[in-house]
Amino acid sequence: MRRAVLLIAAIAAGCRPDCTPSGTGAAPIVLLVTVDTLRADHLASYGHPRVRTPHLDRLAAEGVRFARAYSASNATLPSHASLFTSASLVRHGVLPNRDVTPHPLPTLPGRLRAAGYRTAAFVSAYHVGPKMVFGAMLPDLERFEAPRRISKPQRADVAVDATLEWLAGACRSPAFAWIHLWDPHMPYAPPSPYDTAYYAGDPRAAEHDSLAAVEFDWALHDMRPARPFLRRVPGVLRRIKRELQVNTRMAKRIALSPPELHTRAPDEATYRRLLAELRPSLSTLHRTLPFNRNVAGMLSGVRDAAYAPALYAGEVTYADAELGRLVSTLETWGLRDRLVVVVTADHGEGHGEHDIYYNHIGLWQEMVHVPLIVWAPGRVPPAVREDLASGLDVAPTLLRLLGADVPATMEGHDLLGGAPPRREVVTEALLDLQVALQDGRWKLVRTLHDYYATTRFHREAGAVELYDLTRDPGERTNLAQVEPAQLADLQARLEVWMAAHGIQAAPAPAQPPVPEVSPANRDRLRALGYTD
Repeated sequence: MRRAVLLIAAIAAGCRPDCTPSGTGAAPIVLLVTVDTLRADHLASYGHPRVRTPHLDRLAAEGVRFARAYSASNATLPSHASLFTSASLVRHGVLPNRDVTPHPLPTLPGRLRAAGYRTAAFVSAYHVGPKMVFGAMLPDLERFEAPRRISKPQRADVAVDATLEWLAGACRSPAFAWIHLWDPHMPYAPPSPYDTAYYAGDPRAAEHDSLAAVEFDWALHDMRPARPFLRRVPGVLRRIKRELQVNTRMAKRIALSPPELHTRAPDEATYRRLLAELRPSLSTLHRTLPFNRNVAGMLSGVRDAAYAPALYAGEVTYADAELGRLVSTLETWGLRDRLVVVVTADHGEGHGEHDIYYNHIGLWQEMVHVPLIVWAPGRVPPAVREDLASGLDVAPTLLRLLGADVPATMEGHDLLGGAPPRREVVTEALLDLQVALQDGRWKLVRTLHDYYATTRFHREAGAVELYDLTRDPGERTNLAQVEPAQLADLQARLEVWMAAHGIQAAPAPAQPPVPEVSPANRDRLRALGYTD
């Protein structure tokens, strides 16, 4: 520890370590930077008009910016596992966002270690550290540093300091480091001055009411008051107990989980009836339960829906500043021509666009459209690429760029090697709850298993959604019954992909369910040109 502190102090004072390559060759310094929960549309280089990201924008201007890159999943552990293995969720086995035993597959750090690279990881959250799934998936890392407690993630400066300390002693060799920045994940809590960079005023003032009717998902709530609340609806609980033959404790659990209610109900009619009776109580709970202090305490008492996104933007600018410090420090060490930097994200975040607030539920564009920037001065000429890219493409692209072999198990494309562009990209929700296929203009989302977040986001197995991303980039209007030819084409392609990956799911209904056409939806269809 004392040595690390002295090294960091020396680095801060401007001392330059000796990074002369110890052998022949260029000895690349490779950084894979994953910024947790970073939406592509919150970088200036991806079009945001207000959020300041000058350092990422510089990398994007001097490197290759993939304008249409998508994460493999909407959850941290599955998505990162796909980044390392270039494999879909069912193939690497990390379907949930919790500790599991991954399937043994070659990984990007493992292949580079075998090629003579020193390898390390410096991550800002416990659950992506060595005590959980990535300890088993990435066993060959020379160093793997993470916070000691899941409730205490670290700020970006800690990971950057640790990376620089390690590279000061490793920079004479080929080296690979994975740097994970927890910012801007919830709770949004940027340090000063970023905490006030995009919001002025009092978000708890009585003049605000934009969050009054919002339903937050269970993950943001303190659930302890939920079961006592259910005592106020004894009639529904009694019917659940009687009709499902369960005790009171189980009835309360089922009442809070419509997917479990669906599984346990003896028939569809019983499920529909009990769900209809429960919905008012569920909606009340989603709006009135207290927040989980560790996850969403910053929302307590907040009435203005603009406040949390402003803090998120502050987190993005802070993470950008720390990434800029990392890269510029290495440049002052004389490493610019040896650097290969890839910046991406594991998923995005919802800010209410589809009634998902401050979480990443579903496969909407705001959840899965992520930045992907490859910066390698002298190796990769600047460009903006409009073809589709996936998180699965990161490992094979880096391995080929560095002259290493790509294992046959890797499913992704080499994005820089002149291969034909992707025809389509597939993204998966955690636990295979949903899968989406898009080909650039059209996007098909199929719900494989009941998926519940709030009463306003509840998809049942077999539901199908089709969006025209060119005319309807906000994915507001489901065209599944309006565009049968496009639906059939994407359905057939998705069926091929699912069969190749051994994914089983509830069959899609003959007539895909769509909400009743409200006046607003009718106006949207008319505006998009689908009705007269």
